[in-house]
Formats: sequence, C-alpha cells, structure tokens
Amino acid sequence: MSYQALARKYRPQSFGDTIGQETAVRTLQNAIEDKRIHHAYLFSGVRGVGKTTIARILAKALNCVKGPAAEPCNECVICREITEGIDLDVREIDAATYTGVDNVRELRDVTQFQPARDRYRIFIIDEAHMLSVASWNALLKLIEEPPPHVVFMFATTEMQKVPATILSRVQKHLLRKITLDELIKRLQQICEKEGIAADRDALEIVARRGEGSVRDALSLLDQIIAFSGRSISTTDVATVLGLSDTTFFARIVTLIGEGDHAGILEALQEATESGREFKVLFRDLLSFIRSLLLIAGGANEAMLSASPEDLATIRETAQRFSYSELLRIANLLLRDDETVNRAEYQRLAVEIALLKAATFPRLRAVEEALAAGEQPTAPPRNRETAKPPRNPATPQPPKPSNPNTFVDRVTKARPLIGSYLANAKTTVSDNKITITFTDSFAADAVRDARAALEPIAREVYGDAAQVEIEVATEEKAAVKQATLADDPVMSAFRKHLGGEIVESRKR
Repeated sequence: MSYQALARKYRPQSFGDTIGQETAVRTLQNAIEDKRIHHAYLFSGVRGVGKTTIARILAKALNCVKGPAAEPCNECVICREITEGIDLDVREIDAATYTGVDNVRELRDVTQFQPARDRYRIFIIDEAHMLSVASWNALLKLIEEPPPHVVFMFATTEMQKVPATILSRVQKHLLRKITLDELIKRLQQICEKEGIAADRDALEIVARRGEGSVRDALSLLDQIIAFSGRSISTTDVATVLGLSDTTFFARIVTLIGEGDHAGILEALQEATESGREFKVLFRDLLSFIRSLLLIAGGANEAMLSASPEDLATIRETAQRFSYSELLRIANLLLRDDETVNRAEYQRLAVEIALLKAATFPRLRAVEEALAAGEQPTAPPRNRETAKPPRNPATPQPPKPSNPNTFVDRVTKARPLIGSYLANAKTTVSDNKITITFTDSFAADAVRDARAALEPIAREVYGDAAQVEIEVATEEKAAVKQATLADDPVMSAFRKHLGGEIVESRKR
C-alpha cells in the first residue's frame, strides 16, 4: 500500500478520538441520545481543528447500522464507506468550486429523493463561506425547512462571511484551537505508534509552529521524519523548519529600539544566508514580542513555556523598554502582519515592516522634544532686577507660561476648539492672549467659544487674562510663514525626522 500522510492516517474516526473539542462533542452526542437531531449544523474555527472531521463522524453516527448512536461502530459497510468518501447518501461538497446557483438548484432537486440506503441523506459543505449570495439565497428555504431525511453540515473558517439569515437557521458549533499541551500529547502518541523516538522539546517546537492546528502540526512532523528518520532531535527540527532562536529576536527588537536600520538589514541578511523563511520569521518575532509584553506587564512567567535560558534573554530584553514602548512596537509590526503573509516577495515585506517599526525612537525623540517645549521657562532673576511686590488692589498680570500649555488645556477640555488652536498662532503680551488665524472660518468658530476659553486662560496666565481672536492679513500671514522655520516644534521635526518647509497653504 502506498504511503499515507500522518494527517490522513491518524484522522479521528470517532468522537472519542478527537481532542480539544469536548463541548461540541458532548452537545452532539447528547442530541443523538435524546433524538434531538438538528436539520442543519455549522462548524466554524481555524484550519485544522476538526471541522470536517467532526462532520464526518456525525454523519457516521447518524447513519451507522447500529445507530443513531453516540459513537459510530466504524465496522459496518456504511461507516467504512463514509470514511472512504464513497457513500452515495453522504455527499461532500467543496463550496469553492460549487458556487453557482445552478449547482444549488441541482442540490435542491436531489434532496427531494429518499436516501438510496442510509437513514439520512447528508450534505457536508466545506469552506461554506465561499458560496455566493445568490447560492445562499437559493439554499435559504431548503435549510429552513428541509425534508425530514436531509441533514446539512457546513464547515467554515470565516463564519462572519456566512449570511445572518443562514446563521439563524443552523445549530452553530465554534471549534477552538488545540492547546499546546494537547497538541504535544497527540504528537507523542503518534510518534509512539510510528516507532519514532522524539525529544519532547522537539515536539514542543513543532506544536508551537502548528499554532493550534493538528493538521498543520502533523504535516510538519511528516516533513521532519522524512529528514531525520526514526529519531527526532531539536537540532533536526531547527534544521528543517529554519527556526529563529530567542537571541536572534532579542537582537532584532533591540535594533528596532535603537533605530538601527543598517543593523536590521544585516540581521535579515544573516537570516537569508541561514535559509530562514521570512513569513515564519516574522510570525515568530511577533510571538517573541508577546513574550516581552507578558514579562513587562507582570504576567506569570509560566505562561511563556520558555526554557530557563530563553526566559533570561526575554527578561533582559524586556527591561530595556517601558511597557508602553513595547505596545507601540507591537502595534507598528502588527499593522504589516497581513501584508507579510500575502506578499510575493516576503523578504522585502519583512524588511519594510521592520524598518518602519525602527522609526519608533525618532518618534519618541520628537515627543520628548515637544514635551520639553511645554515646560514653563521663566527668565532668571536676581535682587538687582527683581521687581517690588505688587499692590493687591492692582490687576494681577499674566503668569509666565508657554502658549502650548494653554493650547493643551483647551484641547483636553474642548478637543474640536483645540484642533483649531493647533493651527493658529498664540501670543501672550501683558494680560492679553492673542490667537491669530489665517482662516476666518476657524476664527469665527473659536470666537463663538471664547466664553469657554477665558476661564482656562485665567487658570494659566492669571485672573486678568483676556482672549482676543483675530484673522491675519496677507502681510501677517507672510510674516508667519517667514518665522515658521524658527518654531520649536518644526525645529524638532527637522532635527529628528528631516524635511524642510516648502510652502504654507491656506485652508
């Protein structure tokens, strides 16, 4: 007999063989025992968690000669034919190639006939989200009121694409990802049956790479066995899968934090020379950053399932960043996750993603510069230049303060008005705060809100502070353009991000 892949050879043939789906299995078995069999089921979940497998087992349990039973016998002709996919009354349909309305109409005609032999005529529709809207509409009435001898079973990885009218007419079962421990145990059982000696650490790496999918993990195990033979070590797994170690990721994250673009490109060149797959490398990098977030957030270190050596590296790397900085880096990288996964030139996609993330320290420097500019800067005074005490009866002059402080206070209290002030020029002279706009619309909007601005101005500059709003003339606008280059905010951007002022446009 020809070789059979592990994912097919060890595909569960009964509810008892499945792992990680206890809730769905118990619900289905109880329904069979209580004779509460639904006319349509929808199994959803990520790839390789058992959607189609459970649908087949349910079909066998319903049509088994000894059934309907909580477990199929897997010995009768019906069970064997369903397993082999040749039962005339259990039809599996790939919705990706069965999307036409004519196909659905043909299906509807077939349902009118009694089963040729079995108890139920069952339709298992895989990748159901691929059906067109017209096809779903053609199925709608049939799914709502099918003949008593017909059962529909849908399997999909994207339940959100299934119309709500269909979801309300089916019994939904969400299949979860298989946990790491469950997956490792399954791999160990299969290795024992195959007579293969495998280190637990090696199987743990395979299980992690499977990402909760039994089928993916078994496909990887197949590949590793073909390379290493009857004995599997961690080194074999690293060689076949091109694993990226913790030290390498710590180096990458450190380079991102330092904004070292050249260092990042050199590290990725090393990854290329060692034969690493960039899509996998990027995914593992995200997993490493998650570990950093867990450590920085004070989570239980047992959640990482890392070796003592790796754990020490993760701790050391996490200490170089604040929690908010790690969140920002993670967010920058996650934005490009889908692009990397779908890119034809994955190396270029990963390089761009990491270089974009490496702009983080420049942004941080700009923020620090802006924050420093918000601090009040009072001129130094000595006894000779000190002014005599004021008479309490005289009006209190404004407190020395940076205009940015006033704008920030307004933005927190009135975000919309604050957005207008951000594009205006604010000057403080004596007891007057003058806000100058080049746009009359913005000036009118702020003028209408002056009653709300004056209390804030008094808090910042003193009780005698008054707010004046004006629209710049052409001459004033030209002066503003000329002095824009001296603005501290623009200076910070030029210093840390580069660029120059080309022109100022009116809105």
